[in-house]
Amino acid sequence: MLYEKLNYIIAIAEERNLTQAAKRLYISQTTLTLYLNRLENELGVKLFDRSKSPVTLTDAGAYYLEKMKKIYASEQALRSQIHFIANPTQTLLVGIGQVRGHHWLPLFLPTFCSIHPDINVQIVQETEQQMYEDLQKQKLDVGIGVFPASTDIEMVEIMEETLFFAAHRKFGLIPDHLRGKHDMKNPYIVQPDQLNGLPFIIPQVSNGLYDTYETILQNNQIHPSRTISINNLSTGLLLNVKGLGVQLLSGSVVYFSHEPGVNQLDLFLLENMPETRKCTAIYQGGNIKQKLIQDLIRTLKNEVLPWCPF
Repeated sequence: MLYEKLNYIIAIAEERNLTQAAKRLYISQTTLTLYLNRLENELGVKLFDRSKSPVTLTDAGAYYLEKMKKIYASEQALRSQIHFIANPTQTLLVGIGQVRGHHWLPLFLPTFCSIHPDINVQIVQETEQQMYEDLQKQKLDVGIGVFPASTDIEMVEIMEETLFFAAHRKFGLIPDHLRGKHDMKNPYIVQPDQLNGLPFIIPQVSNGLYDTYETILQNNQIHPSRTISINNLSTGLLLNVKGLGVQLLSGSVVYFSHEPGVNQLDLFLLENMPETRKCTAIYQGGNIKQKLIQDLIRTLKNEVLPWCPF
């Protein structure tokens, strides 16, 4: 196969030196050179320009490497699928964000593993954007998070999460005499001009909450004085406690947090902002692990929802 020793080509491309590539591969330079010569003769093109140092990929070589990586990934996906058909002891690839993974996995994974004791589970904690891309490339079986509506994948709603802003009391967004009357179930309403010019702790673009944050600020003409962009909302919450900015959050993040000072934050809404967002599970409809995926989603709902009042 053309990609039987694809790692040889990758090593040469990355090291840009045959001697160093051979050392990395634990083979002799002679063996590596003979392999490269044989491959280039078979293809009828030069993959590397070896006339000068460091060696560089030719245009044909760069194209070859890009395509071979995709072919190799497709073959690995195919191997995974046919092995699952032949052997039910298989790996279920589950994508979930860092915050949800930290709090939710201990709730529902023990039950799922007891139902399917022979199934291996590989957890991939990443952003919703990356989950969606990996699902399309068959690098994930199921993703759990907040995703845009799509006709290309199956989507199952898990819950509607409450949305609100949180900020340190030093910003004075809720009058002292009203603080005891407002919480996550009954947030205080603030006006947009109260937030204009304040520092914000914001989700990164790849985070599922970013689009909601951006829309709210644009619709209300709010311009932060400074932003701290962070992907892990729980880490952002700790910075919030230190008074570093206003933060848009979901109820489940705050509810599961036991960090000192979180219960001292002011929680509030804007009048025209969305008060909830849908958390869903997504998967490819033709996935042969569909029954396992559905069992995972059902278990997640049964075990997590009772713990998520917000």
